[in-house]
Amino acid sequence: MFANTLTLTVNGTPRTLTRVNQDNYGSEYKVKNSVEAISMKIRHSTDNQGGRRFARHNVYVEWVLYGTPTSVEQVYTFGYTIRDLEQSDPAGAKDLALGMSTLIDEILDGLVVGEN
Repeated sequence: MFANTLTLTVNGTPRTLTRVNQDNYGSEYKVKNSVEAISMKIRHSTDNQGGRRFARHNVYVEWVLYGTPTSVEQVYTFGYTIRDLEQSDPAGAKDLALGMSTLIDEILDGLVVGEN
């Protein structure tokens, strides 16, 4: 189980998210103030595809910047899914996830403006 608080740094500013829900399959973390709200959900599940059983690990983050009299509300979301056969070595999934993180970091400027 992860810690009761997790730190997410956005735009150079660390935010401490506190666990608000825990069940057998995941957790939910939140932070909220007068300017913004961030929620993060971590979920684990299994699914079947072609007679094979896969483990699925999801992280979903939503960042809401509240509107003001001079600006509109802004909402940003990010999702991450790692999926592997249940009998696979988790190190392989971790290696692929780290490789994707590096690639996303390299192409992110174009990705967020719709480049493909």
